[in-house]
Amino acid sequence: MNSEELNPAELHRYADKFLQENFGLQLDIPVRVSKRMKSKLGAFQIKLQNKKVVSKEIVMSNSFIMNNSPETVLDVLYHECVHYALYTLNKPYRDSDREFTETLERLGIAKTRTYKYKGQAYLYECRKCSYQFTKRVKGYNKRYICRHCRGKFIYKGMVESR
Repeated sequence: MNSEELNPAELHRYADKFLQENFGLQLDIPVRVSKRMKSKLGAFQIKLQNKKVVSKEIVMSNSFIMNNSPETVLDVLYHECVHYALYTLNKPYRDSDREFTETLERLGIAKTRTYKYKGQAYLYECRKCSYQFTKRVKGYNKRYICRHCRGKFIYKGMVESR
């Protein structure tokens, strides 16, 4: 299996199986793949309105899915499933909570920030000193100046971030 085969339906199937085996729960929320998500690899999102839960979903980065192994993608998905399971069971579910980290260790799942982002990045260069760097943010050249010579940046193109 390669990462291209991990569509939302497949991710939902893997997540549901994981939750049933480890927590006795069914996944009754959607798993969405976002093309806009660049800084996070995955997230369990709860949307509130007037202090009431309006929607819940697990969101995975499309760029992360396309540029990583299926094992890595599933590890991040399972991490988000643990958030969901503990939230559903009314237990502490945040990354900093002891019960959450102990559950991750017990199940052999990676903690937050274990994996680095791999995917598309934007290459910028200083007009004065030719200093080059990459950012995952588009439009960096319009807002910032070079720290070495205070020159302006120009956008050079897309590159693979590894």
